[in-house]
Amino acid sequence: MPIKGFYYVHGNDTDMIEQRWFPDIESRYSEARWLRLDATIDDIDIGGITSEYYSNAIFSPSTVIVVRNADHKPAQVFELAQALVEAPVGDNALVLIAAGWNKTTKLGKLVKKSFVVKEFSTPEIKPFDLLDSLNTKSGSKVLQFSNMLFEADYNPLAMFSLVFGHFLLLRKIKELEGRPAPEISRRLGVHNFRVMKAMVACRHWSKDELAQALQELGEIDALLRTWQYDERMLMQMALIKLCL
Repeated sequence: MPIKGFYYVHGNDTDMIEQRWFPDIESRYSEARWLRLDATIDDIDIGGITSEYYSNAIFSPSTVIVVRNADHKPAQVFELAQALVEAPVGDNALVLIAAGWNKTTKLGKLVKKSFVVKEFSTPEIKPFDLLDSLNTKSGSKVLQFSNMLFEADYNPLAMFSLVFGHFLLLRKIKELEGRPAPEISRRLGVHNFRVMKAMVACRHWSKDELAQALQELGEIDALLRTWQYDERMLMQMALIKLCL
């Protein structure tokens, strides 16, 4: 059963962990004295850190010890955690932040037994999910995936190139509609998988609609080249309009 004040937070983005989870833990220990360490650069001094953990009874209301990249020095962090778990102080906290959780190590087993565990992982961003949603004119998914890409700092100009190139391919495939995918793939020099995915769009886009989409994207290209407009806003407006 987890012991109060012992936290193990892991994920593939430590900055995101601090942004999303730390405000909550900071509010719980707003009056605490904080000791922050990074196992990649700091020495995990078991005796010194343990002394800091137990000194709060005299010098401050509580103490929070944070060790980033705890899995970089699992043996030393295990010794530290084991020492504190044996005699926990109710108002104190030990926060271990790591990239992952190896449950077969001594540290991993101790965490499973005595720590509150949280996982925060950045979702994998796939630009081609955006194209798939455009294929079916799913406006809500287009908005969702474009937002996810922008939140991951995907370049709006790269997004424009991706979308424009996709619609050029759709127009070529539409012109060959009715032919088998392997033949279209061979004629266009495009992988058969891309052709199969794009052929889905042929059921949702007419030749006239594809021509109109390319014209509108050409207008967006001209606006992007002026550098006078918000590139993200232009792209999202264009994407939403394409689905109407």
